[in-house]
This record gives sequence, structure tokens and C-alpha cells, in this order.
Amino acid sequence: MMADKITLVVKKDLLISAYGSRYIKTHREQHHVNVCSRKMRELAKVLIESQKITSSIKNLFDLLHPQHFDTVVQSVKVIAKYDAMKDMFGSPTFAMNISRSLKDCCDIAILKIIKRKYNYMHMSASEAEANIQVFRRLLENMWKHEISSKAGNDLNTKTWNKITLVPLAADLKLFRSYLITKGTEAAQKLEKNLNDYKAFNLLLETVFCRLLLLNRRRVGELQRLKVATYLLTEGGNKNYEEFSDAVSATEKLLLQKFKRVVTRGKRGRGVPILFSCDMQEHINIILRARPEFVKDGNLFLFANSSSNENPITGYKVVQKHARLCGAQNPDSLTSTKLRKHLATLTQVFSMTDSDIEQLASFMGHTANVHKQVYRLPDDVYQTAKIAKLLLLMEKGEAGKYRGKTLDEINLDMDADIMEDNDDEDNDQRDDDNKRSDISDDDLDRSIKETLENSENQGELSKPTLNKCQPKKSALWYHGHRNKKQLQKCFSKIILTIKDLLNNMNVKSYVKNIQECLTTNHGPK
Repeated sequence: MMADKITLVVKKDLLISAYGSRYIKTHREQHHVNVCSRKMRELAKVLIESQKITSSIKNLFDLLHPQHFDTVVQSVKVIAKYDAMKDMFGSPTFAMNISRSLKDCCDIAILKIIKRKYNYMHMSASEAEANIQVFRRLLENMWKHEISSKAGNDLNTKTWNKITLVPLAADLKLFRSYLITKGTEAAQKLEKNLNDYKAFNLLLETVFCRLLLLNRRRVGELQRLKVATYLLTEGGNKNYEEFSDAVSATEKLLLQKFKRVVTRGKRGRGVPILFSCDMQEHINIILRARPEFVKDGNLFLFANSSSNENPITGYKVVQKHARLCGAQNPDSLTSTKLRKHLATLTQVFSMTDSDIEQLASFMGHTANVHKQVYRLPDDVYQTAKIAKLLLLMEKGEAGKYRGKTLDEINLDMDADIMEDNDDEDNDQRDDDNKRSDISDDDLDRSIKETLENSENQGELSKPTLNKCQPKKSALWYHGHRNKKQLQKCFSKIILTIKDLLNNMNVKSYVKNIQECLTTNHGPK
């Protein structure tokens, strides 16, 4: 614990010390010491801030009184950085969690009163117990209205618009290739010289990162794996030979290649870790060189060589090599994001509920947590999937896709974009409506009538073209006395008209051609 004023208050206050002692008895793992220290410091911060408001408060026991409930609320708002103007907590997590610690302190204080461990100069034991009971009921009934409700809303609001970083496939390939290369080089150096300290640390770190990348384990679960647990687990799966008919040839090969070790995970769950053949070889090299660098009291497989009893700091190791490998987005190569990446990609596959349950068990959480926390982010799913459904409902075309899943529905987004552009351009839409009034048959009929009327009128002259027609589309017609030649000429006119439909009014164009054909002027 940091040596400061807060630590001094923690050591002096009997109730805070009793809270820490009780927490350690319940959570016996070594890494929970830091969690216990943080919670004790949080209680000390509340006490210090409350003493600034009410000077009569001497210790945490005095604070657990009904008349000081408002003082506690005000102190928590100050520590949680509550902004009255914005009506928002800067640290909503602290505001929500401190109530649990205060309730535990109430229970401990009542227990001390019953055991007559406290000497109350100004009140009886029964009165002190009654005051703490009332204060605890206030925490249970009023805290949600004063603090928790608003803090929870602020926490959810921050989560809604939070950008979810998912590892890129290129970064994962680059990271894996980097780890294999560096690990192989370090293993070769260490085999030649077991006293190579740099090679030992590099091999240890690369194996750790490769296991994390393969198994998508939490950093703490992997770094606290003990040597005895690894050595006691036999490789292969000889006990399951009677089930060989239930697995494919590829799965049989995987059963022989991978070693499965189960270690303690979150909330006491057993979580498996798979070791490939090359990882097992590298770990064997590490174990041979281990006595040269790691002290006997350190029981962890990934031991910190500079510590007597602590493992390596996993997240720092992963962060270090994620940056060294040259990944485009190294911040996405973390334990949590890798776990989200696995759960997200499994949505691509058609997995049954049993498969999802097995995957969730492997990852060390429940199926509900897998679906609600680790799967495809809401922003991606709602934008990419639900948007298709909303577009169909908007157009009234939902009936066309009856019985289909969202993945089976494909929309022509190019057509939708063209429709949007047509709606924005009113002039273009009017021209399209005018053009739609004349069909190809009507156009051919008009030209044939003009041809019959002008067959015996001599030479044809150049048509008067609309101004919107480009110069390269202008046609000059010479007089033809032969009817077949005249028909060929008009076939070219028809093709030209179809090319110019998007550039001019069709009716005016046909009228101009008729005027040209009825006149008996040759080309200029």
C-alpha cells in the first residue's frame, strides 16, 4: 500500500483494518491482496472527506450513524467527481461499489458490538447496534435513489457510445509470426547456453503470449498457472479412447497433439489451457533452465525471476510484444479484446446451444455472459443486421422475404442509392417522367410515318438539333432516292435517338426530325 495520508488512516482505524482482515480470509488468493488494499483505501477516502464536512467524526464507526447518512452521500459525490451542473459522475463505478463496502463494515461493527470488542463511552451497546442497523437500512433503501441510480445511468451512457476495438486479422497473423520467430531463436540460444538470462526471459514471455493468443484466456488465469499443475497433467487423452468413433480423423489428431491443463479461473471455475507440441517443447527448455534464474519459493510456471513468489505481470508482457511486433493497432491485442474477438467470430458459424455452452465453459464464463458481453458489439449488429429489416419495413417489402433469416436477406444498396439521388434531383426526375411517356414502339411508328410522308420529297437536310445535344452526336443526312438507303439512314437515326434519351426531350427531338424530313434542303 502506498505510504501516504490515506494509508495512515487505514492503519489507525480499527474498523477498516477489520474489514481488510475479513476480506483476506474470504479471498485467499495472493493477487487479491491488491484488491483488498484498494477497497480499504476507498473507505479511508470516504472517512477523510466526511471529517472535512463534520469535524465530530473521529473514526469509521462514528460515521456509521443515521444522522451522518447525508454526510456520507455528500462525501461519495465529492470523491466520485459528481458535477452538479452536468448532473454526471466522473467515476460512477466507485459510487456504485462503495455501498457494498459500507454494508460489510456495518456487519463487522455489529459483530464487534455483540462480542463487546468496542468500548462505547457515550452510549450503550444496544443503542450503538440499533444506530448501525438503521444506517444499514438507509444504505439498502435510500442509496439507490441518492447515488446508484444516477451512477448506473452514467456508466451505461459511457458504454453505449464506446468504440469497440477488435483485433485485425493482419495484426493477429503478424503477432503470431513474431512470437514464433522470437521464441524459436530464444529456444536455440537457451539450448546452447542454459545461463543465458535474456534468452530465458524472452522465451518465457513469447510462450506466455502464444498461449494467450491461442486459448484467449484471462491474463491472470494464465500467469498464475503453477508448475506442479502443469507437470501433474499427462499429455494426450488416452482415457477417452472408447469415444474414438464420436470424433473425426482431424479431431483425433488434435487430441494427440494438444495437452490440456485445467487451472483455477474466475469465481473458482476450472478453466482449461491447451498446449501445442512446440509450446510443450519450449516449456521443457524453460523448466531445464529454471533453477538458474528462478528461486525455489516461486511456484508459478511463468515466474518473475526478480521476485521470490510472484509471477510475471501478464498484461505488461502482452503490451510490450504487441508493440514490438509492428502491429497496426497494438492496443487491440489485449486479453479482453482477444476474448471478444473469439466470441464475435463464432457468430459466423452455425453453432448449436450445446456448442455455445461448451465454448462459454472453455472461456470461463456462463452462456448468458457469452451472449451479452463477449459477442458481436451492438453497434455492429444493429447497424449491419437490424438496418436491413428496417429498410424492408420502410419500403413495405417485408412479405417478399417471409421465412428467411437476416443473414439470408440481401439488399441491392446500389439501387437504393440511385433512388435517393433521383429523389434529390427534381429536374432529372421530371425528364425521366417525360421520357417514359414515349415508348420505343411509339418512336418507331412516328419515324415510319415521317418516312412515308417524305419518301418522294427529295433530299434530306440536316436536322435542327436541340441545344442540350452534344456536337459529337449531330448527324448530317444526304438525300437518297433509293428507299433501302433511306431506311438504313433512319436506322442510324433510331440508334442515335436512343443514345440521346438522357440528354434531351424526346418529343421535341422527333418533332425536329420531322421538320427536317419535310423540308427539301440538302446539307450545307
